Amino acid sequence: MESNRTFVVPGTFREVLKESSSKTCDLMATIDSCVSSIHPEAIQKIATGLGMSFVPHKEKESEVCFINSEEVRPEFKLSFAPVDVFHYVSAMVKEQECNGISSTNDELLIPYPKDAVEFWERVKKGEENKVH
Repeated sequence: MESNRTFVVPGTFREVLKESSSKTCDLMATIDSCVSSIHPEAIQKIATGLGMSFVPHKEKESEVCFINSEEVRPEFKLSFAPVDVFHYVSAMVKEQECNGISSTNDELLIPYPKDAVEFWERVKKGEENKVH
């Protein structure tokens, strides 16, 4: 059950994470599938809580604007994309598994990020987990 502090991710997300480690997996299709299964209100609540916009595609770095550069401090980033949500959720699932927190097979309860710094730290952990 979703609360003000958590949002629901279908339990199938965990299986998709395992499958996404396959080299034959289409990562972008996996990300789109996983993120589209999260209720849009949850994505909006994340965006509002972070003070950022949710964009459908990760904007590439350009020579003119460095706002999406890795070097930009998290509190100055203006947007996040499905790939960031995917990595955030995958990091939280991994953390819950490591801490022995179990969810039902039908749904996973993922805590909303407290702030942008925490969100981007978790996104980085999700990327480092090499779930894809």
